[in-house]
Amino acid sequence: MIKAFLNKLIYSTGHRAILARGALGAFIVKIAGAGLLFGLHVLLARLLGVSQYGIYVYAITWINILAILCLLGFQTSLVRFIAEYKAKQQWGLLQGIIRRSTQAVLAFSILVGIIAAIIIFFLRHRLSGELAIAFYIGFGSLPIFALCRLREASLRALKHVVQSELLLKIIRPALLASFVGFLFMTVSNSLRATHVISCNLAALVIVFFTGTVLLQSKLHKDVHKAKPEYTQKQWLKVSLPLLLIASMAMVLSQTDIIMVGAIRGADEAGIYSAASRISNLVVFGLMAINAILAPMISELYHTGQKQKLQRIITLAAKGIFVFTLMVSIILAVSGKFVLSLFGLEFVIAFVPLLILLSGQVINSLAGSVGLIMTMTGHQNQAGAIIAGSAAVNIVLNVLLIPLFGLTGAAVSTAFTMILWNIAMLIYVQRRLGINSTIITFG
Repeated sequence: MIKAFLNKLIYSTGHRAILARGALGAFIVKIAGAGLLFGLHVLLARLLGVSQYGIYVYAITWINILAILCLLGFQTSLVRFIAEYKAKQQWGLLQGIIRRSTQAVLAFSILVGIIAAIIIFFLRHRLSGELAIAFYIGFGSLPIFALCRLREASLRALKHVVQSELLLKIIRPALLASFVGFLFMTVSNSLRATHVISCNLAALVIVFFTGTVLLQSKLHKDVHKAKPEYTQKQWLKVSLPLLLIASMAMVLSQTDIIMVGAIRGADEAGIYSAASRISNLVVFGLMAINAILAPMISELYHTGQKQKLQRIITLAAKGIFVFTLMVSIILAVSGKFVLSLFGLEFVIAFVPLLILLSGQVINSLAGSVGLIMTMTGHQNQAGAIIAGSAAVNIVLNVLLIPLFGLTGAAVSTAFTMILWNIAMLIYVQRRLGINSTIITFG
């Protein structure tokens, strides 16, 4: 019986089996990637020392932020359009969007990198020489990093989720650790942040070429023969709102920590960030399932297979809720111990952690509601909901943090997450006739 189940899971071409395989594979890679990244940062902190490590982290953080802008929303719209074009066998459009998105992101990334470098040049007297050089090298890596993200999205759209996750979550940190280790043995104790940033650039170049070769091998043979077709206005009409969503999502994920630091001080911001990081562990299930669910939603929706779409969304919602609930219970029970791993002073964030976990559990009941909106052409409405929620989040933090400290920040964040999930849930139910939850509506 178990053997039959495994054979069905491994070899079946049904949507449920594809979802299960993709989600399981993505989850394993994400867990392995998180462990590898954690180990990499421990290694870098020990080899570089506090000052040089701080320079590296600060520069890389800005690169990650600017990369969101450089992508122009294509990292999400590619998943939708490639899956749709593949399902409809519109090979010319599929070839066209891959080519045009690459051209647009490359050109815009170069422009953003040049502008950022000019700004750093005029601010160089306020920065240390080492930090300025780290920024220059980092800005030079922006185009390659953005293109790596595009390759990742394209592979995910073709349902090669594990390969897409491997690129930036496994291969890049593994290469970076190898390069840094070799360089450390070469330069001995003179390893600096600029060396690591340079190693990161080298790793990204390898990842980009690997991703490009992999993508070309996974495309249907007719794609290579097709003459590229372009519908730039449609692509930008979808992509730019997705850029807004990505930007606002970043605001939502960082506002509480930033405002705790601004209002209560850096020490409390550090303590609160530990609770925030721990609570974010429960979204691994959502992220893993969404990685394979995104192209499936686009394919089924745009080919009119609404019943299959509903079944696969319900199955995904069950997996998301069960995983979120189980991990939340484990983290709630062991919360004080996990917080103490950061230091005994971090245990005071236990109540905020419980609040954040409660918010995540409630949110999981909404399923992949945001993904459903973006993959079915309702990204403008999703962007408006996210933007409104970001504004509410800022206001609540301003009001509650001075009164209740870390607990106020946690309440603001949990309430805001619940708010935008409910708003999207109502929209999807009424406008699309899709139930994204495990709850049956009468």
